[in-house]
Amino acid sequence: MIERPLLFDRYRLVRRLGRGAYATVYLAHDTRMGRPVAVKVIEDSVDVDGRALREAQAAAKLDHPHIVTVHEVHREPSRTLLITEYVDGRTLRDAYSRGGMSDAEVVQVGIQACKALEQAHRRKVIHRDIKPENIMLCSGDEVDVRIMDFGVARLEDVGSVTQEGDLIGTLVYMAPEQAEGREAGPKADVFSLALVLYEGLTGVNPLRGKPVSGLVGGGLHRSLPPLRETRPDVSAELAEAIEAALAPREDVRVDAAAFRRLLQRGARVLPEPDIHTGLVEKTLVAFRGEDTRRRWSFTGRRLVAGGLALATLSYVLPRIPFYPPSAVIYVVTVCSFLALLWPAGGGVAALLSLVPPIFSVAIGWGILYVAVVVPVYALLVWRGYSWAALLPFIAPLLCALAGRSGTPTAVLLSGVALCLPFVAGMFARFWGPVLGFFSGLAIALAAGFQGWALLPFSFSPGSDPALETTRYLSSVGEVATALARFLDGRTELGVQILVMTVFALPLHRVLRGSTVQRLWVGAVYVAALGAAVLLLPPLVSRADSRPWLSAVALVPCVIIVLLSSALFPTRGLER
Repeated sequence: MIERPLLFDRYRLVRRLGRGAYATVYLAHDTRMGRPVAVKVIEDSVDVDGRALREAQAAAKLDHPHIVTVHEVHREPSRTLLITEYVDGRTLRDAYSRGGMSDAEVVQVGIQACKALEQAHRRKVIHRDIKPENIMLCSGDEVDVRIMDFGVARLEDVGSVTQEGDLIGTLVYMAPEQAEGREAGPKADVFSLALVLYEGLTGVNPLRGKPVSGLVGGGLHRSLPPLRETRPDVSAELAEAIEAALAPREDVRVDAAAFRRLLQRGARVLPEPDIHTGLVEKTLVAFRGEDTRRRWSFTGRRLVAGGLALATLSYVLPRIPFYPPSAVIYVVTVCSFLALLWPAGGGVAALLSLVPPIFSVAIGWGILYVAVVVPVYALLVWRGYSWAALLPFIAPLLCALAGRSGTPTAVLLSGVALCLPFVAGMFARFWGPVLGFFSGLAIALAAGFQGWALLPFSFSPGSDPALETTRYLSSVGEVATALARFLDGRTELGVQILVMTVFALPLHRVLRGSTVQRLWVGAVYVAALGAAVLLLPPLVSRADSRPWLSAVALVPCVIIVLLSSALFPTRGLER
């Protein structure tokens, strides 16, 4: 058998590994070192911008276990040859295509890639083309990553290789500033890596398949759907890490070191494959975990669910006589305790316990209650917010005293209800407006049935219990018509429903950055909310309002919102 001639008196070509857009890669044997190497051959006809030399210069500055090592570079009259480390494995693109990568493996890919980027960025090297095709996975049982192809890297100490406005890299993995043609800094690599991990966790890159006109300019890059919209089961820690790295603004986005730390924290709370899924086991595992924040989150959701069930049933059941007085305490206790242990099941029990009393008021109200509550609660359970589903029932409880008396103390308590949209938007994210809408509706229903003297939050004079006339109505249509007429006659209540819906929009999308930035966002939020509460009711209603009482109600809202903005960044408020 005739042996192939040596290349540069050292490398014997074995076989071709693959061919790309600008290079052909061969497997070769280094006869001096006795090791396999990869030989990348770039013809000058396709290397019009000197990409090969830049790749060699960039990679030669780097010495890291997760970066493909460039051994040497040879220039010939018509081509350039790069001799690099040979990685026995497959690209991350191949791994994604075949499927089967666990969340833990994807996160490990991210952690190792971050370590490589940290090293590169310290040496003033920016990759600018991070994508699954440029990340290799070494063969073996453990995840072992190599980043390759620094062919479009920019060396910060020798200036940019392109004029501002050029687009270098793969468009569907670019950072927004890079897609706009602006200078790509180290955080552009972080954005691209986060998008690679997003694809690994969800199975899809949300930018793939979009028109080029939408990608160029970075518009679509700035409106990526949150990870939990596609993967609601992903932990808050992991979702926080991905979203921090996908921040559209470069000054807000984390760097490679911070991204690595967030991923490492997310890795610590990933479930083990052999963990039992029983209620007791889940509780024990959560409290044995090393992550304090996760334990607080686990405990907090259950305390909130139990507290909401206790407050809701304690307020509603005595006002709709159905159960014997001696039985009410048992219903309240059982449902609250169940919600404390199992928020979804406790919420179902609490909502079901309200069905007979509401049907006793009117069959029409009972049917309407079931028709609305069942799909809404099922939606919240599906999205993982069952623990907050009873939040709207707290609104009339907080407003009841103000609705009857209007004393300063009662008005201040109703101001806490004005914070419910803020709480719903922060904790329930894009489902917050649903909770905000039903909070406003619950206030309107309470005012209509109990005949409040004052209507929060306009504090205009109330009326007789107009909805009492709907008792014993069996037609859903008649009940709905009566409610519509009541809201039409009391437009302040309709405005309050609208305000509580709009201001429950997910504020976490803009509550980012430094403490000062968050305080400014919180200040703008309460200013807009105050303007809506003080100005809208008098504009849409002829009833005399008491704006000074509305201003008093804003006080606890201002305190809560600004304190929350200053003390808890958006990542601390996610579930």
